[in-house]
Amino acid sequence: MPRLPHQLKRRPILILFGLGLALSLAIGQLWAPQQAIAQDPALAQQQTSARDQVQQGVEQYQRGDFQSAIAFWETAFDTYITAGNLQNQAITAENLARAYRRLGDADSALLYWAQTVQAYAQLDNPEKLGRMLTEQAQTYSRLGQYQQAIGLLCGLGNPGADESGIDEGDSSEKALSETCQPDSAVGMAQTAEDTPGAAAALGSLGEAYRLRGSDMLAESALKESLDLAQSLSHSAYIAAATNSLGSVYMQRSRISDRRADDAEARGDNQGATNTAAVEREEAREQNALAIEAFNQSLAAANDEQDKVRALLSLVPAYHRAGQPTVAASYHAQAVALLDQLPASRTKAYATIDLANLLPLTLSLNVPRESLAGFACLPSQNQIQRGSPVRAQSEALLLQAIATAQATGDYRAQSFAYGKLGHLYECDRRYSKALSFTKDAEWAADQALKSRDSLYLWQWQTGRILNKQQEAKSAIDSYEAAVTTLEKIRSDILTADRDLQFDFRDAVEPVYRELAELHLAQAPPSEMVLPQEDDDRADNISAALTTIDSLRLAELQNYFGDECIILASIDPGDADDAASATYPDTGIFSTFITDNRTAVVLTLPDGRRRVEWLSKSAAAINRAVNDFRIGLEESLYSLEEYDPAIAKPLYDLLIQPFAADLEASGVSTLVFVQDGVFRSAPMAALFDGEKYLVQRYAIATTPSLSLTTLTPAPKRQLRALALGLSEAATVDDQTFAALAGVDRELEKVKQRLPGSQSFLNEAFTLKTLQEELRENEYSIVHMATHGEFGAEPQDTFLVTGDKQKLTIGELEAALRQSGGTQQIDLLMLSACQTALGDTRATLGLAGVAVQAGARSAVASLWLINDEATTTIVDRFYEALGDVDLTKAQALQRAQIAAIDSDNLSRPGLWAPFLLIGDWQ
Repeated sequence: MPRLPHQLKRRPILILFGLGLALSLAIGQLWAPQQAIAQDPALAQQQTSARDQVQQGVEQYQRGDFQSAIAFWETAFDTYITAGNLQNQAITAENLARAYRRLGDADSALLYWAQTVQAYAQLDNPEKLGRMLTEQAQTYSRLGQYQQAIGLLCGLGNPGADESGIDEGDSSEKALSETCQPDSAVGMAQTAEDTPGAAAALGSLGEAYRLRGSDMLAESALKESLDLAQSLSHSAYIAAATNSLGSVYMQRSRISDRRADDAEARGDNQGATNTAAVEREEAREQNALAIEAFNQSLAAANDEQDKVRALLSLVPAYHRAGQPTVAASYHAQAVALLDQLPASRTKAYATIDLANLLPLTLSLNVPRESLAGFACLPSQNQIQRGSPVRAQSEALLLQAIATAQATGDYRAQSFAYGKLGHLYECDRRYSKALSFTKDAEWAADQALKSRDSLYLWQWQTGRILNKQQEAKSAIDSYEAAVTTLEKIRSDILTADRDLQFDFRDAVEPVYRELAELHLAQAPPSEMVLPQEDDDRADNISAALTTIDSLRLAELQNYFGDECIILASIDPGDADDAASATYPDTGIFSTFITDNRTAVVLTLPDGRRRVEWLSKSAAAINRAVNDFRIGLEESLYSLEEYDPAIAKPLYDLLIQPFAADLEASGVSTLVFVQDGVFRSAPMAALFDGEKYLVQRYAIATTPSLSLTTLTPAPKRQLRALALGLSEAATVDDQTFAALAGVDRELEKVKQRLPGSQSFLNEAFTLKTLQEELRENEYSIVHMATHGEFGAEPQDTFLVTGDKQKLTIGELEAALRQSGGTQQIDLLMLSACQTALGDTRATLGLAGVAVQAGARSAVASLWLINDEATTTIVDRFYEALGDVDLTKAQALQRAQIAAIDSDNLSRPGLWAPFLLIGDWQ
């Protein structure tokens, strides 16, 4: 039989908690036709033979020999097609889909699910059709194609809201199942009064929502599934639904812990607004709910597979609760059940997970990246070579390899060999580590079925070679890992929102370590001119290319959108293209490692210099936060602001390059920032005499390859101005009135003739969509509260009808503009980001890209109405001068504020950033 194309999306199963959090509500069973229906004796004989082949296939399947089962069933399937026996075609295709799913061949499984769905539709069997749609959707979820799964399970509603047709924050009493379309799996189960089918469909829907990151919708669907399962006293469904609910709570707990980490990093861990303490408590509460749900799953489990799944989930949950002894008890129970599981990919992955979770049974002090399997434990907690625990870990991995080989599962072999190689890497037995890692690479590369794990082992090879002081060979392996990552990045970064947790451990380090290796080969403090056969220049260029690729990966992981965030030019050419296009521009790229920070300057003639700052990431974090805190506090202080506060950061970042900038005639500086630097307004750096903006026009961009480098054609500056002046409460969050917004919109209309404005209740998503569809605007000006948070769901604008407008909704509206050209400028004049929150500032940095505009002007923090209106008005006045770039227009507005009597405090003018195209 033909197979589906291999462009179907793939994603890696990062070992961390992988099996334990998976949901599978298998609602069907294997079938064998009871009789052959045919008038022709020869054809009847063929169908009798086919029926026997189906039965033989069932017997082989039940023995775990899926390949033999498939061979029998595919022969029978061809016979039933020839005979036109639709009923038996459906039965056999259903069996084939399950067998291919057990083998991990999702492409072929999808092919047969499609055949099954088509057959039951022709047979007008809505109950079976709904169940087959559910199983088809489960396969799409395993591939990371959650939107496709949701469409099959519930149907797609209003694309302006959540794709299900209801908002993530919808607080109505309406059950989620009531929003599903009649021709969806949920809808068909309800029509057919198929309660088991509805429970399975809702459980699968909840899991698809969970993996996509829509935890409220996931919880709603899973609770409906659980209610139905309990009404049926169906233990398997109860076990599956409660396990997946536990995963929702665990995911929330991890997010709250991450928010607490960020709050502590920025110093928000004291006083009445102790955000870190609040988030830690929320993390504890959600983890307690997870433990309760996982224990319910364990209690309901009737077979060994469900029990192992629940036990695997309980190990990390109890470790997070500070109970490693309890975690060890559940781990031991899971190990004891392994022998009762038949040889299968489920058993192989369970065994790998048990090896990976062993550190949680030993100590509370286990780094997050160690759990992901990509860093060694601290020496005091390390599983020592020769210890019983170390021996158990290796024994489990060897057992996983044997199981994976017996079932022909190269993917499981890849992870088992790779983890085994990592054990030897941590033992510093590098020869054996390389040998096992190469075995992992080989397994990952077989039949192109597991290439999404290949980069992990190429990266591991690079780490090992680097530890053996083989820098060139290490770089080659790292480059291979990045090349593999680039091919599969969309699937990894957008498929599973859990990977926001893993991204920093399993993706980001690959880029960072490679860039650091390249920069280590380039001489510091020495100007390098790109030329042929110059390894120094080549290494700097390669490092910048790698850093830019990391920027793309970060944005893609943050926004979760593989379609919008696409590089406009090759990252390797970005700096050179910018210098060639704008010869008065100097480009600063910062790059933070744990122990030091690199600053790379690219001058208009292509020369480059690298400076290493001998400060740790923690020291850099403190310096930047202190700088920003000083600027924000100047807004409320009765004392005059002392600009000398900003000089240490200037001396760190700019002073080493001051002579080069002056000699090169640079007038504009573009910053491609890393980490915490994104939250610092470079305009307010002080050299002892002047602020940086008084010497240079300044812009920032998340990535030069995402920045439009061709100058925009001059056209009439016409704005669509929208604003909210009234106080608003959205999702229990209160936003103060912005009394000066009406005046700000009037100023926009005066300065830019032909503009249109919509205030308060007139400012809605519908208005935005209609105006952009029916009219051409070069500027979209939004004077309303905006927040950029650590999670995409925390990033939004507030509309005049007191609703949240997500960046995704804004992007959709801007890209359907009635004009032939993209929006030139998006102005967000009342935004704010959390101090020191690098993920929040990542959202701000990428807003122009994600919104589909050439440029954006946005504020890092909220300032008073008078200052906002004045600075925005002066910016638009300067923008009307065709000889000025956008960066120069903002520079002129900020210098005017510095020179004024009432706006000179940098806390008033510094937070306005120009993001993206600076021309």
